Amino acid sequence: MAWRPYENLIDGELDNRTPGKVIGWLRFYRKNVEPLRVTFNLEGDFHDDIRGALIRLSNPHPSDCAEPLGQEGTYMGGFSPMQTGEAGDITAGISLGPWSQEIADRLMQEHEVAWDEMQLPRAEREKQRRECATRYRRHIEAGDPYYPYVAYPYIEWYSEANGRVVLELDDAQVSVVGREAPREKTPAERLAARQMREAPLAKFLAGLVQDLAKQNREKGDDGGVFGVRVS
Repeated sequence: MAWRPYENLIDGELDNRTPGKVIGWLRFYRKNVEPLRVTFNLEGDFHDDIRGALIRLSNPHPSDCAEPLGQEGTYMGGFSPMQTGEAGDITAGISLGPWSQEIADRLMQEHEVAWDEMQLPRAEREKQRRECATRYRRHIEAGDPYYPYVAYPYIEWYSEANGRVVLELDDAQVSVVGREAPREKTPAERLAARQMREAPLAKFLAGLVQDLAKQNREKGDDGGVFGVRVS
């Protein structure tokens, strides 16, 4: 399971002004103990709404989510004060404006690079093109806002010490306080960045499947696991 300490969050900053790096610090509330200050050194980038930015996180009413979960002590017990690993999906939920043909073309170019890597057969590629074009046209015609990931602040990373960690926050809890103008990435670079974000999740899910299979074997089952869904 993923760590979700958003109720424990007090404040902090995450910095992506150096391309390919996310550094910074966050403080977390701990019941009956001094707050835990956590330092970050992650590989990866924010999503395009805040790529190249320094963001500040805050929580006006921190609490220890161990209490509603019925846990003893603090939810942050065992959480490492040094978080090294890989950045996952990190966004402030800021729209890049309404859907446009330019956005659709950029996404389609990224798909084309991925299809080339997959050596997708021509017939399947044409089918995928039509489906993507139809979906993008509907967004454009509706004037929908375009979000690089989701429409709210979402902070995710994969820690060598603690595995997957997720913070889902309100808009008022994240502010952009500094930014270096990021260079526009090529379709291949955008695809590589997406694959870099997705790879830790695949590894995390594979680890869960292995753990469940091991638990089943220890219980005397055959160890078979059909699937895992993690939110």
